[in-house]
Amino acid sequence: MIDRKKFIKQIGLLSGFTLLSSTNLFAFNSSQTSSISLRKRIPKKLKKGATFGLITPSGVITKKQLEETVKEVEFLGYKAYYKPSILSEFGYLAGTDEERSDELIHMFENPDVNAILCVRGGYGAIRILDLIDYNIIKKNPKIFIGYSDITALITAFYLKSGLVSYHGPVGISTFNEFSLKSLFDIISKTKNTHLYSYEREPETDNSSEFDFYTINKGKAFGELIGGNMSVLVSMIGGKFEPEFKGKIVYLEEIDEKTYKIDKMLTQLIHSTDLKEASGIIFGIFSGCDNNEEPTFLLKELLIQIITPLKIPVVYGFPFGHVKNKMTLPTGIKAELNADTKTLKLIEKTVN
Repeated sequence: MIDRKKFIKQIGLLSGFTLLSSTNLFAFNSSQTSSISLRKRIPKKLKKGATFGLITPSGVITKKQLEETVKEVEFLGYKAYYKPSILSEFGYLAGTDEERSDELIHMFENPDVNAILCVRGGYGAIRILDLIDYNIIKKNPKIFIGYSDITALITAFYLKSGLVSYHGPVGISTFNEFSLKSLFDIISKTKNTHLYSYEREPETDNSSEFDFYTINKGKAFGELIGGNMSVLVSMIGGKFEPEFKGKIVYLEEIDEKTYKIDKMLTQLIHSTDLKEASGIIFGIFSGCDNNEEPTFLLKELLIQIITPLKIPVVYGFPFGHVKNKMTLPTGIKAELNADTKTLKLIEKTVN
């Protein structure tokens, strides 16, 4: 657990990663807000003392993991609320599909809950997509945070209700200064722009998986959408299939062999409109650069598959299954500059 006083004191500092706000970086067009409001639902910003509703829409958690999550939320100055069903077990799932979907909808309907934090990922979120009443989410837009398997919910919420959700830490994540700074800059500040840039920190893993490089140069504009690659692949062919055309797509993965990364990327290109995306940012694919023979290095593979798309692409932004996590708001308009390896959000991330 971090030192709370130190975190608050140093909230404006972030080593290796920059998240800047300025009304001068981009002139926010007021005409955009009217078109956004018709279909996009941006939640209200989080205020101190607000209540986090804790849920487990995927895998099982332990009582200790729940207690540690509650302690962390309270340590940061917020309240934690959860239903007894959060500790349910149904095989490898945190309760039946009905229990998990009911828990989720309860948090959106409960007026005392200001934000929803998934305690962990795992597997199972995709099983409840058909059980969710998306009209309830439309009527009660709230901050919703998670990653990994939670990609299924973040994607479905945006496709079916227009809700902007936040690809960020889960309850059992490492709540370090880096991750907290990024998260709260995004969910508690109503600034018109945010600028992400990154430099590899000296203490990070020496593996090439942590390299930060441009695959295709250029600039891209579009709404953000994405998440865990294997989850997105599992959504292909159904009514919750993600739409990538004209978007800046963010993708991350962990502990997959290189040939499996190949299979997933190839399927996304052949079976979806990924080739029509405006640009792509890859996270850090931790544990994916294996040395088995014969194989390709991860960088070699990505260059082979992605270069022919001829759209701006950068690898190595810190999001997903890594210690230091930047928070990405699905549905928010952004500008990717692959030449400078920067990503700028160009509209408010909360209201």
